[in-house]
Amino acid sequence: MTEKQFQKWLNDIDTNHDGMISKEELRKALHDLGLHFTRWRAGRAMARGDLNHNRYIDGDKEFEKLIARAKNHWGIVN
Repeated sequence: MTEKQFQKWLNDIDTNHDGMISKEELRKALHDLGLHFTRWRAGRAMARGDLNHNRYIDGDKEFEKLIARAKNHWGIVN
């Protein structure tokens, strides 16, 4: 998936449409992609990407961190 497709995918996984990605939303979405260890992967992504420690991925910097994680650790962004 391209970076642009990944950004659209992030918008789609925001199930309550609040503009923020919760750990549970991310975990479910990773599971739907067929990845394993989704609870751990989501937890690591939140620990690395949640810069303001509000337990959500929100804001441009945090989304950039999540995209970088997807590229470097999940192999789902080209």
